[in-house]
Formats: sequence, C-alpha cells, structure tokens
Amino acid sequence: MENKTFDLDDWNEEYIKRYTASTVILSIYLLFGVVGNLTVLIIYSTKMHSKQDDRYFIPFLAGVDFVGCVVSTSEILIENNEPYKYPGNFTCKSLHMSACASIVSSTFMLLVIAIQRYQKICRTFGFQMNLSFKRIAASLIISLACGFALPITFLYGIVEVYHPTKNITGFRCGPVPNTDTFREIYQGIIITAEASSVICMSVLYALVGYTLVKKMKYPKKSTHSVALKSIPSSKVEKSTEETETFDTITETKTIENMESKKKSKCPPKTKRSKGLTGKQYSLMFMVISLVSILCFFPPWIFMILETQDKTFWNHLSFQEAQVFNIIRGMFILNFVVNPFIYGFFDSKFRGKILECLVSLKRFIVTS
Repeated sequence: MENKTFDLDDWNEEYIKRYTASTVILSIYLLFGVVGNLTVLIIYSTKMHSKQDDRYFIPFLAGVDFVGCVVSTSEILIENNEPYKYPGNFTCKSLHMSACASIVSSTFMLLVIAIQRYQKICRTFGFQMNLSFKRIAASLIISLACGFALPITFLYGIVEVYHPTKNITGFRCGPVPNTDTFREIYQGIIITAEASSVICMSVLYALVGYTLVKKMKYPKKSTHSVALKSIPSSKVEKSTEETETFDTITETKTIENMESKKKSKCPPKTKRSKGLTGKQYSLMFMVISLVSILCFFPPWIFMILETQDKTFWNHLSFQEAQVFNIIRGMFILNFVVNPFIYGFFDSKFRGKILECLVSLKRFIVTS
C-alpha cells in the first residue's frame, strides 16, 4: 500500500473540519435571511404600499439586510470550505467590499430611522422628514457605505500562506502584506463611525423612550385647565355662572346624543386594521436597533483582537475555533432577525402573509 503524501487538499480538508459548526449555522442564517427579507420586500412593496411614512424605510432596510445576509454568509462559507484554496482575487475583494458596505449602510439606516422616530415622538411640531428628504437620506447612506467599503479593494486580496512543517503553499483571502498601518487606521475609522452611530441611536431612543413613558404617565393635560390658569380669577367667577346655565342646556343635549354615539362606536375598529401606531413603530425600531447593537459587538471585539495579534486564529484549539467562529459571525443575525421582529409587531404584515399563503394554497389545489 502506497503512503499518500500530505498535500494542499489534505491541509484544506483538515481546516474545513474546524469550521463545521459555523458552516451549519451560517447555512441556517442564509435560508431564513433570504426567505424572511424577500417576504418583507414583496409584502411591504406591493401589498402594504402606502404613503404612511412610518413604513417608508422598512423596504430599504429589508433590501440592505437581504444583500448583507447573502454576501456575508457567502464570504464566510467560502472561507470555511476553501480555507487554503480560495477561488480568486476578484471574489475575495468583491465579497469583502459588499459585506462592509451592507454593514455600514444597515447601521446608518438605523441611525436615520432613529432620527425620524425622535422627530415624530419628541419634536412633533418641529421639522419632519418629507419624502424628498428621505430619498436623499437613503441615497446618501448608500453612497457613504460604498465610500467606506472602497479601501477594501486595496487592503484585501489573495495571499500566499505556507504550511508550518510541510512544503505546501496555500491561498487565502486576507489582508494584503505591507498594508498593516493603513489597515489599522481604516478599521479604526470604521469602528469609530459605527460606534458613533450606536451612541447616537442610544441617546435618541433613550429620549424617545422617556417621552413615551411620560405620555403614558400623564396621558393628556387638559387644555381647558391650562387655559384657566392664565385667566384672572374675577373672570373665572363670572364665567362659572354662565357655565352653570350652559351645563343645564348641555345635559339635555348629551341625553339626545347618547343614542347617536352608541351607533358610532363600531367605526374605530376599521382604524385599528390600518396597522401600528407611532408609539408601536418606535418600540419596534428600538428593538431592531438594540438587536443590531448586540449583534455587532462580538465582531468589533474580534476585529480589535485580530489587529493586535496577527496570528490570533493560528493558536486556537479545535473547540475554541468552532466557538469563536460562530461568535465572529453573529453580526449576520442582524440581517436575519428583522423580518421576525416586523412579524411580531405588525399585525397587518402577518395578515398579508396569511392572505398570500391562502392564495398559494388555493392555486396549488386548483392547478
């Protein structure tokens, strides 16, 4: 029997086993992310297309999440399955750049949504984003994200790696040699931009939350009582005599109006079917932003660790590599969970999905 020499395929296969758990979880992310975000895009763009501005950014965010999920999972899945036989330089650069652009655009989009919620809840009578402003904001976000991702084309590419004991050369997608200083500055700028967005979101939603709690505690201060405070007491005394007479007249009118009010109690149900209130939308986007922040923290930590120790991943045991790879890819959850959050909060969205499923079932039965 011939002794098989240890070659590049064997080295590649050896490291594929280290990423098995990560590959399985990423495949689940990809499945749910693609189906979920496509559903959101189709339902909100066709079945729930309206001029209500609370929903305006949802299809944009779903589009970014869809691209981010597909690109990010594809990037890591290729690295997991071809760790030392990466397919090509163009694939490496384009996937890294697209992943970076989707992460940045998602973060900035959530920041713009946070600003909009702050305006609607805390500054109701102040400046509000109109349709033109929203379109400009969406275009600016995409442009900024592409600008932030552009340096990756110079910083990442196919690099040669050498087996520590055998005479074997592999090819990985990673940082280009002699770009360490520039790459560290670039990563610092990216982390600073994302961290600043997170801090701004946190402050804005803290103010939104405070305002909502305040409104729940003190629902509506009577404008009549506020107005009375500004009227002199002598005028108030005069007005009390007039109000007594007025009250006797209104008592008879209210009795006559009781029956008509009973008849008009049904219409409000139609208003509820329109969807969420402004407060509910604010709560939904607060949850989305919180989940996003929690998903991005682990990659930031690993990015710092990798910058400080270039051989960080080489010294890990089999079990450590499995766990750390899963944690490293947690940012993809940000692209996956949003459709489920929409479904949890928006009953109209759930209703439209059910309608589509019923229609699909009928089509299958009749065909």
